Order: sequence, then structure tokens, then C-alpha cells
Amino acid sequence: MRIYELHANLQIQRHNSAVFYSHHSRPNSRNSHRVRGFSLIETLVAVVILVSAVVGPLTLAQRSIRSAVYARDQVTASFLAEEAIEYIRSVRDGNEHNRNNNWLKGLSQCIGKLCMVDATQDTDNAFKKCDNKKPEPYGSSCYFLAFEGARGGRYGFKTLNWEDTRFVREVTIATIPRGDNTSDKEAKVEVKVRWQTGNLPVRDIVMREYIYDW
Repeated sequence: MRIYELHANLQIQRHNSAVFYSHHSRPNSRNSHRVRGFSLIETLVAVVILVSAVVGPLTLAQRSIRSAVYARDQVTASFLAEEAIEYIRSVRDGNEHNRNNNWLKGLSQCIGKLCMVDATQDTDNAFKKCDNKKPEPYGSSCYFLAFEGARGGRYGFKTLNWEDTRFVREVTIATIPRGDNTSDKEAKVEVKVRWQTGNLPVRDIVMREYIYDW
């Protein structure tokens, strides 16, 4: 009897061991799918975070570059407007110095009409009427200013090896009579510079100054 009971106990232990091994050796398909699902979600979240981390700074950098270019163009436009006023003032000063009867001598192309100024030229060649018959840039009949960088950077009329810029400079001079005095002693100089930076709207800057017959 003892031998039979011992043999039966051994059979039961073997059976239990087999059941235990079989139970723990089978993968839980539900848990396996759940683990793989969490890994996929985590991967997608990581990708989204990574893309956001990269795209955000790139967008800011692009906006910063665009703002820097716009600021540069705005400063350039201001200098171009000031340059034209300074040149016209120098012409007036030259007339006064030479004791010319006409203190606005050399400026007739700009009196009462739009004109262009090239400060790199002498007085006889520095002023031209705005008579652009081509599609008008920014709604102006003046031509684009050209740029020449070989001598430190100069803006003026289009000539050989000069490249067109995005700037258009319009100049007008209006004489201002005083009462019954037909001899004009005062004139208003107005300079408008138009430009467009990239796809931004067309902008312009206007400067005015009054000059007098001393």
C-alpha cells in the first residue's frame, strides 16, 4: 500500500509540475498586445514632441530672419530718402555760392513733377523725369534704383554692371509763393521711397524738408 501511495503521489507531483510549467510558459496574448500598444503610443508621442521641438525653433528663426531683412530694407529706404534731400540741398547751396540768379537752377526736372535723383552724378545728369512706360513698380512711374557694390555700395540710375534693387525713389519740389511776391523764396522737397520685402505688402517712407533762397 505504501509503495502504491508513494507512486500515486509522485504522479500527482509530476502532473502539477507540468501544469505549473505549462501555465507559466504560455505568453498572455492579451498582455502582449497591451505592451505593444503602449509602445506604439509612446513612439508617436515621442515623434510629435521631437517634431514640435524642431519645427518651433525653425519657425522662430524664419520669422527672425524675415524681420531682420525688413528692418534692413527700412533703414536703407530712410537713407535713400535722406540722400536725395541732402543732394538737392547741396545744389541749392552751390547756386547760392555761385551767386546764381535762379537759386533752384538744375532742379527744373523736379519742380512740380515727379523725378528721380542719382546722387552719384553731377548736377547736369543727376535728375531725370519719371517716365517709365513699362508696368509701373508699386504704382509709380519712376524706375527701380540700381545698385553698384564695387565702390562700397552706391545707388543710382541703371547702367552697365549695376543691378536693379527693390527700391523706387520719387522726388518732387514745390515752390511756395509768399503773398504777392512772385519771386519764390521757399520750396518744399518731398521724397518718397517705396519697396517690398519678400511677400510682405508694399511699404513706403516719406521725408519732407523746406529749403530757402538765402
